[in-house]
Order: sequence, then structure tokens, then C-alpha cells
Amino acid sequence: MRILILSTIFILLTSYTFAQSLIVGIPSADVAEKHHLEITHETQWNFWGQTSKWNSFNFACFGLGNGLEITSTLNNLDNKGSQNLAFGLGAKKVINLFETSDPYEHKLVIGGNALYSTTKKNIGVWTYALYSFRIPKLKTRFTSGFSYGNSQTFGFTTFYENDKLITTPNNKTVLLIGFEQPLAKNISFICDWYSGTHDLASFIPAMQFDFNHSVFIVGYKFPNNADVSDRAMIVEYMFSIPTRK
Repeated sequence: MRILILSTIFILLTSYTFAQSLIVGIPSADVAEKHHLEITHETQWNFWGQTSKWNSFNFACFGLGNGLEITSTLNNLDNKGSQNLAFGLGAKKVINLFETSDPYEHKLVIGGNALYSTTKKNIGVWTYALYSFRIPKLKTRFTSGFSYGNSQTFGFTTFYENDKLITTPNNKTVLLIGFEQPLAKNISFICDWYSGTHDLASFIPAMQFDFNHSVFIVGYKFPNNADVSDRAMIVEYMFSIPTRK
């Protein structure tokens, strides 16, 4: 056990911070390195309720260089029948607003995905525009902006009207906020938030650990509305694969 603990500490101290396409659940101000393929899996697991609930989000990003990446997603693969399973293709562009020597690292992040629901057999979108900057010396990064999406992203609202169950798709514009604070060379406290009441509307604080060519995140999901979604443990893992030497 002591050897395992010492080995883990050694890995943490000798690795370096690695860029990732997401903070936890919202787009980050990073993109995949040129000619690198990033694979990310996020698990949301509530195992303490009356029934165990598991949901996942899966991403693949390929860096094209010049702040551009192409993306694919597989959303809402879960243990409840995957009723809102959606496959997406899109891109993200990060633009440095000033000179590369800008100590505040002002950035504009824009992008989105076209999404196809494999169960509903329809098409939707998820788009976003974010502004991001970093505080020098502290290295604190703030990110905020807006996102528009359809039911393939934000799910459905269900309610009763005259004793009849009504289900309507969520087509929403929401606010996104992200925070990243490095604590050590390869350890950070991070969190992000979606406004509103929908499937992604939640606050997620987490710890991020950067390894050589990979990122591990563990956190906790606090939904904005407990009637819409459940609290859950968050585990996310990303690894980067260079496609050229």
C-alpha cells in the first residue's frame, strides 16, 4: 500500500497540465493539440437512491491546429433504456482576442454539434459562444457565455395537465459559467454550471488530476431542480492519442 501511495505521488509530481476540451460539462478554452485525438468518457452515477441510476457522455475531439478541433459525441447512454440517446458531429474554435503574450489570455470560444436522436429519429443542435480569461499569477480562469440546444441536449419536460401526462421537448437558451483554479502543477479545483431547469441544469464542483497525456476528474453533481434530475457522483477520464510522430 505504501508503495502504491508513493508511486501515485511520484506520478502526480512529475506529470504536467494537459489541455482538455471540457471543464467538467461545459466547453473549455482549450482545444485538442494538432494531430491529437482526445477521447473522453464521463460517468454520472447515483447508487444510493431507491434504484441505481447511471448516465454517461462520451466525446472524441481531433485537433486541426490554429485553435480548431472537430468533435463527435454520444450523449445519454444510460441504464434506463437510453431513451434520449443522441449522436453528434461538430467543431469548436478558440480565438485569442489579443496578442499571444496577453497575460490575461482573453479568449472567445465558439462551436456546436448537430445531434441525431437514435430513439426519436430527429435532428437537433447544441451551440455555444463563451468568453474566457485568466488572472495572472493566480492562474484562475473564468469562462462564461450562452448556449442554445434542443431536446437532444437538454431533454424533455414532463407534467400533468387535466390528469394527462404531457411531454414537451426542451428548446432552450441557457447561461454557462466555468471556473478553473490550479492548486499544484498538475492538480486543479474546477467547477461549472448550467442555468435553467433541464437535464444538464446543475452545478458540478470537481478535482482534476493531470497525468502524462491524460486527465482524471472526480466531482459531484448538484441539480438546479431535484424534480428534473438526481444528484450524482461524477467521474471523467480523458486521454490523448498522437496520430503523428
